[in-house]
Amino acid sequence: MTASFGDGLDVVYSVTASADAIAARAQDIAIEQTVEVTPALCADPFVATHVVGRVVDIVPAGPDRFDVTLSYAGDVVGDEIPQLFSVVFGNVSLKAGVRVREVRPSPSLVARFPGPRFGISGLRDRLGVHDRPLVMGAVKPLGRTVQELAAFAGAMATGGLDLIKDDHGITDQRFAPFEARVAACAAAVAEANRRTGYRTLYCPTVTGPADRLLSRACFARDAGAGGLLISPLVAGPDFLRAAAAHTGLPVIAHPAMAGAFLASPDHGMAHGVLLGTLMRLAGADMVVFPGWGGRFPLTRDDCGAIDAALKCPLHGVASAMPVPAGGLTLERIDEMRALFGMDVTFLIGSAVYERSSDLAANAAHFRHLAACGRGAR
Repeated sequence: MTASFGDGLDVVYSVTASADAIAARAQDIAIEQTVEVTPALCADPFVATHVVGRVVDIVPAGPDRFDVTLSYAGDVVGDEIPQLFSVVFGNVSLKAGVRVREVRPSPSLVARFPGPRFGISGLRDRLGVHDRPLVMGAVKPLGRTVQELAAFAGAMATGGLDLIKDDHGITDQRFAPFEARVAACAAAVAEANRRTGYRTLYCPTVTGPADRLLSRACFARDAGAGGLLISPLVAGPDFLRAAAAHTGLPVIAHPAMAGAFLASPDHGMAHGVLLGTLMRLAGADMVVFPGWGGRFPLTRDDCGAIDAALKCPLHGVASAMPVPAGGLTLERIDEMRALFGMDVTFLIGSAVYERSSDLAANAAHFRHLAACGRGAR
């Protein structure tokens, strides 16, 4: 066993290989993820000692499958979110049979990254809700007018939902332009808050072209948005950090494109790594992901792994809020609470619209169920 770099990052990869090939495959990953040259060009003493990844451990994990722990120096990872993602799974993502199973950053490395600015406790303080799960609705569907979307947002806020996000695909379409839509929805939620005394946060989608991402985020803040929704695997994960830093608002990470990393059992990233540890380090205060039993193929164990990664101790980094979604229905509230506990935000999209024509009443019913469970009357 080789010693880890004490100031850097250990990554556990699940690797497909035969017993007589695994050592060479592990060393190939170590080189590919750092210096990216042939072994002969790694001979420089400084490069070999301080730069090339180290193979720390190789443990059998099944027929032709091994858990390989590699260590990367803190100076290689640096203090940038894009480089963190690149070191963990950059070039090696192009090779078959390699899956990131676990990411273990050192305390000194964690201190370089922002983590959630608010996290679970900060979100609860902002909302004034400390004794129940949070509840979230979605402004949808794509294709509705600015006026219709604002009316939906206002009705859900009137019913007492804690957070209202845009559907992630509602961006800057001609039938609902970004600035007009965000301003109208923010105003509708603010008016509902004035009437009801609730503190509902409207969180618009600000994912978009690179040269407009931050201006959209700042416009949303100035228009009265209480948070932001970002698809970091579409826009780039560093946008989480940048948007939070420029606006001071909580950010919600949406999982669009995550399936490209999660779908294969022997390639990509584990659910808890991608939607837990890495999103948390990048600065997500809340992370949306499909709950099990919905329209996406995540299992209860997958969801549990994400929940654990978002909440586990991580060298002082704030815990982030899990947001199970993707076909969640009112009937499954108790089942979800049994796994996630009190610190969860339930996101229901279509179901809150379909219960009746009174969207405010539907939202109030949803809030009540989230707080009291299905047995409540």
